[in-house]
Amino acid sequence: MSQMRVCAGQIPKGGRPTRWCSQGCKRSGEDEMSRLSSLLRLFAEGRYVDQLNGRHDPPRDEVLADMQARYDHLAGAPLVVR
Repeated sequence: MSQMRVCAGQIPKGGRPTRWCSQGCKRSGEDEMSRLSSLLRLFAEGRYVDQLNGRHDPPRDEVLADMQARYDHLAGAPLVVR
């Protein structure tokens, strides 16, 4: 059995592979992915504006990396070690 990405519950093996243990967890995960996608787009736009103006904001880069990692986890992307 593998571990659920949202609630940390167990996903039963067998049949078609799934990332979600229930419809509720699927809905919760998809809602969180939608919110993260909007925030990532907004923060990335701000970062590009700052770059054009010769500014750099390391805390924003850290927040962006954390949000992107959470989004990737929910999306089922393999972990990238840097």
